[in-house]
Amino acid sequence: MSPDSRAGPRTAYIGALALLVAGLTALAAAPALMPDSYSIVEHGTSESAAQGIDGAWLARAGFILLGLGVLAVSRLRARAWGPLGTALHLAFAVSMFGVAAFAAKPWEDGAIYVESEDALHSLFAGIIGFSFITGVLAVMIARRLPSVRAAVPDLVALAVAIAVPPLMSSSAWGVLQRVMFVTAAAWYGREAWLHQRPPQPATPSGNESRPGFAMGA
Repeated sequence: MSPDSRAGPRTAYIGALALLVAGLTALAAAPALMPDSYSIVEHGTSESAAQGIDGAWLARAGFILLGLGVLAVSRLRARAWGPLGTALHLAFAVSMFGVAAFAAKPWEDGAIYVESEDALHSLFAGIIGFSFITGVLAVMIARRLPSVRAAVPDLVALAVAIAVPPLMSSSAWGVLQRVMFVTAAAWYGREAWLHQRPPQPATPSGNESRPGFAMGA
């Protein structure tokens, strides 16, 4: 394939990656706009986008940018992911918009907030976790990777996504949740890269390498 024919996939990859990076950057910078009582170690990203908090717009923008990034990657990888995997990751993206639209309650005791909005935020947050875990599993099945080694990036993303949520009551929840977001964004970024990389050469048996093998090999 000529360099010119790769320009389209490369541009799409860069655009998707830029959205993911912009989303993570917004979430990383959001604590700087929070009151002094906010702790980046103890409080998560939802609190930095909480109801009635000045500066919450930046974290909400981060959720939207991440959602757009995942939408872009889902469009690029729909064929490789298969219908089920694509649908689950689209649910992830839509739920990112949901957590941006409906804010969580503030972390400060006695703060006034709308309970129904907080409940919707929790619902969409739960869908994000569920759709990511099941979506990665569906993609692994669709890819039919030949070995555990080839599936290491997927397994790492799954391990983090499964292990972190039960630690919500931990005093280090803010750090743990941010590790989870970075891991998920890295997984989507790798998927975008797999879309634009040059075709793999044929194997000695004459079969072309399947998408996704090189990163795990």
